[in-house]
Amino acid sequence: HPAFSDTTVCYEDWREMLDKESLDIVSVCRPYPMNTEASIEALQRNIHVISEKPVATSLENLDRLEAAIQSSEARLTAMFGMRYTPALQALHKSVSSGAIGTPVLASGQKSYKFGTRPEFFRHRETYGGSILWVAIHAVDFMRWVGGFEYTQVAALHGNTVKTEYPGCEDTGGILFQLSNGGTGIVSLDYLRPSSAGTHGDDRLRIVGSEGVVEMTDSGARATMIREGTETVDLPLNKPGNLLIDLVGELRGESTHIIASNESTYVTRICLLARDAADRNEILPIPAPQPI
Repeated sequence: HPAFSDTTVCYEDWREMLDKESLDIVSVCRPYPMNTEASIEALQRNIHVISEKPVATSLENLDRLEAAIQSSEARLTAMFGMRYTPALQALHKSVSSGAIGTPVLASGQKSYKFGTRPEFFRHRETYGGSILWVAIHAVDFMRWVGGFEYTQVAALHGNTVKTEYPGCEDTGGILFQLSNGGTGIVSLDYLRPSSAGTHGDDRLRIVGSEGVVEMTDSGARATMIREGTETVDLPLNKPGNLLIDLVGELRGESTHIIASNESTYVTRICLLARDAADRNEILPIPAPQPI
């Protein structure tokens, strides 16, 4: 990897690294149920954290993580890097400007090739669930682009094709009630054909009271149509960078695109969606709280 050099130091035990090194930021990318432990340890040492999602795979651990964030001088952010996708940036700009009126219906899609997956994907206890690993991106970017909150959630998920990985759901759907009374829908699957030109097929459609915006073509195109007009392609800028963005905030030069409470709050939404699917219930979603 180009980041490795002759001076790169590798550790077998991440705790030893935290003990010996003077660190500004750590990136936590462990098997998903183990992310919380390492993040809490870093936060207790006032080291900023960029965590792979999910930042927690249980509500209990999420509560522990939020308590650690509140007690720390450091910042935690999750790898919700899809917010930097040029097409999503274009949709966010249009919706925020009021170009489509009030968003009242939203649908997001996450579709991945399955490929080769690690052993820990075989079991829920070591994987956490595909709503937490796959759908979480769409749950996040749909909320961010739409500018609404989710108030209730129902969901279904299952393992129907990749049965050698019974703990990894390969299809699923989430239904949200939006804070303005509208409806949100997210689908996930691990069944994108290996012959497809891209690993993922990410889509978003936001229907407003005055128009519609869409991200299509595996995230490569953004369009808008309004009453009385033809569909137009929205201009796309260069993608941003999560690390550069975070460092800019830490230096007081800019505001990070992911608010301080969003990494844990979006995770909480997805944990509730997973619980709703497991229990076949409609569950309330609490309003976000500052951290």
